[in-house]
Amino acid sequence: MTEDFTGFQEYLIERKHSAARLLEIEDWQVLDMAAGELHVACALPEAVINSAGMLFGGFTPHYVDLLALWTAMTTMEGRTAWLMTVNMRVDYFEPIVRPGFHALSRVLNIRKRDYLIETRLENDQQTTLAYAVTTLRKVSDMQLRAVPGPKSADN
Repeated sequence: MTEDFTGFQEYLIERKHSAARLLEIEDWQVLDMAAGELHVACALPEAVINSAGMLFGGFTPHYVDLLALWTAMTTMEGRTAWLMTVNMRVDYFEPIVRPGFHALSRVLNIRKRDYLIETRLENDQQTTLAYAVTTLRKVSDMQLRAVPGPKSADN
């Protein structure tokens, strides 16, 4: 999954993933990608900007989560897996403003089903705006299933 603009990004676009749509992932530019590493220029759409003209802090974890998932996927050699976020810590250092930012994400450790991912959000001057550490868990045997509806009186 190291090809430009395909793989995980394309998957999210095709599936019309709500967080990916909100963050306009189709406008992100892959600057560099290798197994366990990802460097992306991220867009800042109007919908996530607060009244002060900055990224609303609550949306920062959405960026971090998608970036961490994508980074983990780069280690899977073309295969995909269902991953869930089990822990995330985000430290905020500077306001994130338009037009966007660079995200550098890398796998720090893989142990059994767990991935430890580091993500830095930087401006064009390479100042760290936010720093995050995310733990993901691979749930390879989990499949999406239809959610059963409420039982009727006939059941």
